[in-house]
Formats: sequence, structure tokens, C-alpha cells
Amino acid sequence: MLEDKSTAVIIAAKNAAKTASYAVGSALRQARVAEVVFVDDGSQDSTSAVAEGASDGSGRLKIIRLDKNVGPARARNIAVAASKSPFICILDADDYMASDRLDRLFALAPDDWDFLADDLLFTPTYDGDVVVDRLLSKDIALPAWFDLETLLETNIHKKGRYRRETGFLKPVMRRTFLDAHGLRYDERLRLGEDLILYARSLLVGARFRVVESCGYYAVERPGSLSASHRTQDVADLYRALREFEADAIRARKSVPALPDIVRLTKRNLDFREMLDAKQRRGMIGALIALADTPSSLPYIARAVLEAKVGKGIGHLGTVAAALGIRRTVPVRPVEKSD
Repeated sequence: MLEDKSTAVIIAAKNAAKTASYAVGSALRQARVAEVVFVDDGSQDSTSAVAEGASDGSGRLKIIRLDKNVGPARARNIAVAASKSPFICILDADDYMASDRLDRLFALAPDDWDFLADDLLFTPTYDGDVVVDRLLSKDIALPAWFDLETLLETNIHKKGRYRRETGFLKPVMRRTFLDAHGLRYDERLRLGEDLILYARSLLVGARFRVVESCGYYAVERPGSLSASHRTQDVADLYRALREFEADAIRARKSVPALPDIVRLTKRNLDFREMLDAKQRRGMIGALIALADTPSSLPYIARAVLEAKVGKGIGHLGTVAAALGIRRTVPVRPVEKSD
């Protein structure tokens, strides 16, 4: 008996009226999509109306409107709970998929996986004509099985490397695996929720398959989430990473990259808290904050110096890349998409 490959596409959106139709339309064009659950996460624009206007009349589109913004993790969990399909596909509200993405994705992998992801294509347009970059570096041979170390190591920024962090991947997930292990997005997080879910899944034995690009387009555009995260968001992610580190130790799982990500996140938190203190109390406040975080002082000093002279991509850009925050970077066309 053939396995039911019907899929639910989950879209969480806030103030996405300019892009929602592209995301919804691309999801509904997937032949194996049984349902599209669109959660309007407290938008103050016409996001819901735009999403509803993209319906193809098949009855597969369900729109859930939240009066209050609850964040992407909670919004996605609400969508997952409202869906029934055996497979769950995450799509960001400002991204879109080629019409045959899911067909190609399922055809490229055997059935023995719990997470199935493809390389992402970065584009400045909504017509699929131009690809300016891919997510995964060329030294990652695809197809590949990702373990926890691979996932975390590739989320650590390396000098001169843009957008190579696997926390950006948007896999199809097997519902039975998530349910069996009680896995959902950590609703305390508004930053790094994807990475934490993938890491926790791998810790309990998820089979994470990654294949060549099948047509997930991540749109680089002004006004995306590059600078929208609060210091509290970073603090929440740091706490989640520390909890995960403790769980990995209890599970006797050796993950050399994990302390590096924890340390990088702490440095980012210290940096943001220093900036917050400077804004509240001026330079005296900044100096007091720095005195409380001596281990991060060299890192913060280097970041400030680089920002002043305009070198590299800057501290916040570096940390954003490492933690999976979308940001817009200068791009140039390198190839046409298939």
C-alpha cells in the first residue's frame, strides 16, 4: 500500500499584505497539497483579505485570524493543530515555491526520513527568473543526511560567508515523528525557533535528509525581519540554547559546535544589552554594562570598531546570520533558475 503523501502547508504571517498572495498561490499550486493553513498573526493591514483573495476555490485554504500577535512559533503551532495531513511543510509569508517543488522533493528522497529539506534559492523577485545565491555552501555534497553537529556547525558564522546557515531550511516534516516525541515550536521564542526545533528533533533521533534545490524561493527584500528582534528575543533564545545544551549533556550526546553557538548567542546578548544601557543612561550606562560582561568585551570592541569603519558585514549582521534571522544583503545575479 502506497504511503499517503498529502501535505499541509503552514504559513504564519504578520503585516504581509504585499506578499501573502504569492505564498498562498504557490502553495495551492502544489498537486499534493491537501490543505493550506494561513495564520494571520495579529496583522494591522489587509493580510487576511489578500490571503483569502488568493484562494483557488478548491476549499483547501483555511485562514485563522489572531487578534493579538503571538509570534511565529505559536502561530505555526496553531496552524499545525488545525491541520490533519501526514506531512507538514513550512512556508514563510514572503517566500514562495515553484509549482512542482513538493513533487520533486518527494521524488528525490526515499521514504526513510522524518525531515526532508531542499537547498533554498535566494531571489529578489516573485517570478522565479533570477537566482542570486543558494543557501548551502558548495562543500556540502547533496543529497546528505544531517546530524546534530552538521546542523549546528553550519549555523556558526564564518568570515566572508553569507547566508549559509541551515537554520533557514524549510523542510517537510513527518507528523507522526513530531507527535511521537511531543515536538512543536518553542512558543517562548521569536528568534531561532526553527533551529531549536530541528536540533531537538535530531537529538531524539530524527532522520534529516537534505537534497538539491527543488524550488523554494526565499525573497530578499527591504523591510524583512533583519532588525526587528528585541534584546528579549535574543535572551529567550540564549535560555533555550542553554536548556538544550543541558539536555544534550544528559543524553550524553557530544556536539562540539553547541558550546560555540551558545557562546556566540551570549556575546550577541551582551552587545545588545550594552546598546540598550547606552540608550537609557548614556556612556556611563554602557560602561557599567560592559563591566558586567568582561568575557564579551573583546568581541564587542571589535564589533564596534568594524561598524565604525564599515568593515565586513557588521556585528549584528554576523549574529543575525548565525542565528537564522533574515536580512537583506547586497546581491548580484549568478545564474538563472531551472
